[in-house]
Amino acid sequence: MLTSYDYGSEQLHILRTTGPLGRRERIPIFEHILKINSSGKLFYTLDNRGGHEIELSPEDMDVLNNLLMTGGINYVRGAVITSDDAYSILVSMANAKAKAHNFEVELISTTNHDEAETFVVSKLRECLRAEP
Repeated sequence: MLTSYDYGSEQLHILRTTGPLGRRERIPIFEHILKINSSGKLFYTLDNRGGHEIELSPEDMDVLNNLLMTGGINYVRGAVITSDDAYSILVSMANAKAKAHNFEVELISTTNHDEAETFVVSKLRECLRAEP
């Protein structure tokens, strides 16, 4: 389930998992975000407190990164809320893969909803303050 909020000239996208969330499920979500997101920046939280499978391979990450970059996104700040300790490995890999492709991405994984929201909103506010 995706909910998007206007936040100044940016948008904040909140995704709550209702089932498994791999590449196949993410592509239509990202395509929808690209249609409604008017800037080259993407701010989101992915709430998986329900404990659904959210598996991504390195190849999946490349496909999703390319989809976003081709769609005009060059800056991503996101937080995943999950109790799966192993997900932090995927987040580290996603950050490293993005950096290798000069794609400005900063992701975190946390068990705490407030921490995730604080991280993403603080990054969003930084961008808004930097606008001319």
